[in-house]
Amino acid sequence: MLQKGPFLKAVIFLSFLLICIVPVVAQEAPYRFTVSPVSAEGRPGDTITYYISITADPGFKNPIDFTMDVSSMGYSKNFVLGTYEGPYPRSSTYVLTIPQNVPTGVTTEVTINGRSGGYLQQQSLKLKIKGSGGPIEDITSIITDLINTVLKEIARLTGGK
Repeated sequence: MLQKGPFLKAVIFLSFLLICIVPVVAQEAPYRFTVSPVSAEGRPGDTITYYISITADPGFKNPIDFTMDVSSMGYSKNFVLGTYEGPYPRSSTYVLTIPQNVPTGVTTEVTINGRSGGYLQQQSLKLKIKGSGGPIEDITSIITDLINTVLKEIARLTGGK
């Protein structure tokens, strides 16, 4: 005859093992997008045209909300690029005017986010903000790029974004 105590403990233990051992499979988003150019440069007040190309699995027509996160050395700004609805494939453009108050002589990290339902797709871009030029700006740009690279690596190693 089975004793309830040890049997129940064994069932709980095996259930716990299954929960911990069985891998959770993340479902791939039913849409994808690409943005170009991947790297651009300009001065405050200049415009840069980004081209967005969206593809999706057959039957996927849900809206996708696009945003752009720009950050570098304490500067951070979020831009709303708009909502795009199917049918897909679809292409569009977004014209970014580089803000006047952004630091110059730096390369900024740009992340394009495409959200739909519980899905998030991202693409990383680079944007070099030029200033008046000259050797001081070149040195500042190199140091800033180095600092941004170190901060990104620290965030990666510590589990941050």
